[in-house]
Amino acid sequence: MIYFTGGRNLIGDLPLKVRHLPPVKLIFSMPSNYPIEESLQFELECCWMRWDWIRRLEKRLLKIWEEERDVVCLLQYISIEFYNIGQTTLKTLMRTYDQQANNQDFVNDHFTCGICLEEKRGDKCYRLNLCQHVFCQVCLREYFMMLIREGFVIQVKCPDPGCKSQNKLTKEEITEIVGNEMSQRYTELLEKQKLETDPLVTYCPRKVCQAPVRKESAVEKLCVCTKCTFAFCWFCQRTWHGVGVPCAINNLRKVVQEYMAADEATKSMLELRYGTKNIEKLVRDAQEEMETDKWMKSNTQKCPQCETAIEKSMGCNHMLCTRCETHFCYLCGNWIDPEEPYSHFNNPKSSCNQRLFDGANVDEFVADDFIFV
Repeated sequence: MIYFTGGRNLIGDLPLKVRHLPPVKLIFSMPSNYPIEESLQFELECCWMRWDWIRRLEKRLLKIWEEERDVVCLLQYISIEFYNIGQTTLKTLMRTYDQQANNQDFVNDHFTCGICLEEKRGDKCYRLNLCQHVFCQVCLREYFMMLIREGFVIQVKCPDPGCKSQNKLTKEEITEIVGNEMSQRYTELLEKQKLETDPLVTYCPRKVCQAPVRKESAVEKLCVCTKCTFAFCWFCQRTWHGVGVPCAINNLRKVVQEYMAADEATKSMLELRYGTKNIEKLVRDAQEEMETDKWMKSNTQKCPQCETAIEKSMGCNHMLCTRCETHFCYLCGNWIDPEEPYSHFNNPKSSCNQRLFDGANVDEFVADDFIFV
């Protein structure tokens, strides 16, 4: 970690983490009578050291020469300080050199691809910038291209299942891995997905256009396509029909159920779309219909032939439909043989066995009409 002192406490003054520093250059020349009579002529160059330290190092090297009289240069320890002037340029230089040196180390190293699990040289591999996971170039390219072709652009990220980084790759990384054409498709699909999740964006209903259209207000129904200038209704996607004209209602029961189960915001939106009075009338009619259906279910039985709802006001459970003259049981709704209608109530296997008079008032019948055994 390299700390820049004396700065103005800006973001650029944060410590710089590097693995490699630019080298200290030793520029030298050998006189004709070197090394018997004259010493090595040299000077030091270094972009990240103070000039006075460079001079002191040069003097130290010269002293070593005078003491040893041999081709020996020893650099044991250097304390580093930095100029306050030109920190941005210095940081850029050091960061660039460190990146280049790291890239060279990467190229010369060997890695196991996380997809095919084969060991490859670094020059055949790719390292993701954010998480630093390494995969061979062929595997990563084919994997990302498959996702983009199938439209799963949200999954274009590090393939390592244990990767904790959920951020997407940069556009530059995508282009470098899959090429310009697939990178362009990736960008288009990603933008389309963003538009589809935007609650204020719809698409022009004209088949020859289909351009995305952003609604200016959350409470207005009018939309105008910026590409073909077609004016249409946000809700029903039909030609603009005016503010005072509600949208045509399809599937009334579904709309009413949605309204009755909705929160206040959704109810306001449905009222805006179909008209408040229309919605209120539909809800009233639906509630009445529900009550009617509830009563019909509790107090009537449908004919198994014509499905006419029949209410039994008196008598036994052997019914005769007045519409199609079908004999049926009022308890279970099943068809009864008109030749032997009461066998249904004497069958031990039937759920209606011995239940001919269930729910009936026996006093209503005249005794002479039946034979008691």
